[in-house]
Amino acid sequence: MHHRAISGRLWAAASALALLLAACEDLTVPGGSLPTDELLILPLGSSALAPASISFYVSNARATTRNLIHNDGFNTLFARVQFPSGSLSTLDGATLGLGDSVLVALSADAGVYGIRLEPEGLRFASLGRPILTFSYVRYGDLSVANGSRYADQTAYASALEVWRETSFDRRTTAGGAGTALSDITTSLTQAGHYLVAAPR
Repeated sequence: MHHRAISGRLWAAASALALLLAACEDLTVPGGSLPTDELLILPLGSSALAPASISFYVSNARATTRNLIHNDGFNTLFARVQFPSGSLSTLDGATLGLGDSVLVALSADAGVYGIRLEPEGLRFASLGRPILTFSYVRYGDLSVANGSRYADQTAYASALEVWRETSFDRRTTAGGAGTALSDITTSLTQAGHYLVAAPR
């Protein structure tokens, strides 16, 4: 009888926890995810010229840095990816060694601060993660924050993070830090589609 009472209490507690987790599924928590339409994505200003896509090899034997640059005559930075030596872990599940290299494609999203890093099956080493930096100091259109939950553009900029697409129309936060109104930086665990945004 005593054991049945304990089991009943445990079952009730587990049920309550399951309901709570279901209710909180779409809340923004560290490592949590949100539908894309619940994110206020940072747009490019209308005068910004989209950077050209680039392809290059990344080798585990050496560090590699590549930039996406606005074609504005001033070489204004849009995004930078820095790969330390030994950053490549696996490609489509196959382990990559010190002498291995991978052809990587880097492209900018149209109209917003976002990039695609391919091939998507590429995973990075936990002790050698690439660093992704977006620079929006010149062309970031922070007026998107007007009329939003944020008190002003600075508050919106302070809430910006980098978000990775995990499934169709859903994203998880990859974190981010930087200088408000200027840039945001995060480390990458894998290739994929990344955007700069804050929760609506």
